[in-house]
Amino acid sequence: MAFADEVKIVVKAGKGGDGLISFRRERYVPRGGPDGGDGGKGGSVYLIADHNETNLSKFLRTRHITAENGQNGKNNQSAGKSATDLVISVPVGTQVIKQKVSTKGKVEEYLLTDLDKAGTKYLLAKGGGGGAGNMHFARPSFQAPKFADLGEAGEELEIILRLKIIAEVGLIGLPNAGKSTLLSVISNAKPKIADYAFTTLIPNLGLVDFEGKRFLVADIPGLVEGAHTGKGLGISFLKHIERTKVLVHLVDALSPSIKEDFKVINNELKKYNKNLAKKPQIIAINKIDAIDEAALKVIKKQKFGKYPIFYISAAAHTGLTELLHATSKAIQMAPKLVGKAKVFTLADVPTNRFEVTKKGKGFVVKGDKVEKLLAKTDIENQQAMGRAYSVLKRMGVLAELKKIGAKDEDKVTIGTKIIEYRVA
Repeated sequence: MAFADEVKIVVKAGKGGDGLISFRRERYVPRGGPDGGDGGKGGSVYLIADHNETNLSKFLRTRHITAENGQNGKNNQSAGKSATDLVISVPVGTQVIKQKVSTKGKVEEYLLTDLDKAGTKYLLAKGGGGGAGNMHFARPSFQAPKFADLGEAGEELEIILRLKIIAEVGLIGLPNAGKSTLLSVISNAKPKIADYAFTTLIPNLGLVDFEGKRFLVADIPGLVEGAHTGKGLGISFLKHIERTKVLVHLVDALSPSIKEDFKVINNELKKYNKNLAKKPQIIAINKIDAIDEAALKVIKKQKFGKYPIFYISAAAHTGLTELLHATSKAIQMAPKLVGKAKVFTLADVPTNRFEVTKKGKGFVVKGDKVEKLLAKTDIENQQAMGRAYSVLKRMGVLAELKKIGAKDEDKVTIGTKIIEYRVA
C-alpha cells in the first residue's frame, strides 16, 4: 500500500430533511390545524486520532467523503429520523489545513486542528439542520401556514490532511548510515534493510522498551545535501522531525568525510526550519565493527561540538545500551516544544457577512447566512418567499441591492437559487 502523509479531500456533511406541510384530517375537525413534523438532522463528519492508523493512504482511494442525509418530516407532528454521524479514523499527528487565496493571489494556510493525542475527536463538517414543519408557523392570526422549511445543506469544504508523525526520537543521517538497521534492533519495527541508498522510502516507527521506559522512534528517510530544495527524499519527510524531542544522528564510520557528513545534515535541518537544528542531538558513529582500532582512534579525535558521541554497531549490537540510556535521559531533559502553530476555526478564515455585486443584467449576493436562508426556502411557495423577503430586509440585503441599482423583478442569484428583487 502506498504511503501518504498529505492529501487534499472534499468533505460534505449530510443535508437535513425537509419539514412537512401537513394538516390534521380527523373526523369532525375541519382542516384541524397544521401538523407537519420537522426534518431530521443530516449526518456530521468527524475525525478521530487513532494509533492504529499509520498514514493517510486510504484517502488516496476516496477523496470525496459524504455523510448521510436526514429524513423528511412526517405528519402527526412526527420528526424525520436524523442521520448517523460519520466518524473517520486518522493517524495521531494529523493536522487539518484550510487554504484560502488572498486578495493578492497568495495561498494562505489556516490550521483548523492538530490531532496530536490518541482519541482526540474533531468536528470536520457539521450536518445540516432539519427544516421546520408547518406546525411551527401557525399563529392566532395565521392558522393555516402552507409552507415549511427545507432542510439545510450540510457543510462542504475542501481541506488538506497533513500528517506529522508523533515520536519522541528521530533517527537522522545520510542514506545508508544504518538507521533502519538500528531501528530494527532497538524496537519492534521491521523496516526494509539493504546495502544501498534510499532503502527507506517512507518514515518507519518503532516502539522502544528500555529499562522500564517506552518511547517511539521514527526512522526519517535519507536526507541529502539540498534536501530543503527538493533533492533526494528529505523534502517529503523533513516535517516529520518537527515534533521529535531528541534527534539521534547516525554517521557512517566507513565514510571518508565523517565530519562533513554531519555538517550536511545539520545544514539541511537549519535551512528547512532553524528550530530543527536547535533540538537536542546525540551523535552515533555507526558500523565500528567494520573498521580497525587505528581507524577508530582517528575518528575519536574528531570534534562534533557540544553533542554527546557514541560509537556503535547496530548490526553487531555494540554500544547500544549506552546509546539508549543517553537517549532515554535526553527525552526526559528535553525542553517542551515551543512555538506551537496557532489553531484557527473556520470562522477565522476571512469572509464577509454578505457581499452584493452586479453581474450582467442581474445581481449576485454571497454570504453564508444569506445563502443558508435561501437554501432552506421553497422559492415556489409564496408564503415561504414572503418570510424570506422579510428576513432579507432585516439583514440589509435588499437595501444594499437597491444602492447598486436593483429594480423590481431584477434577477438576484443567492447560492444556487435565483429570485426576483423586491423594493426594500
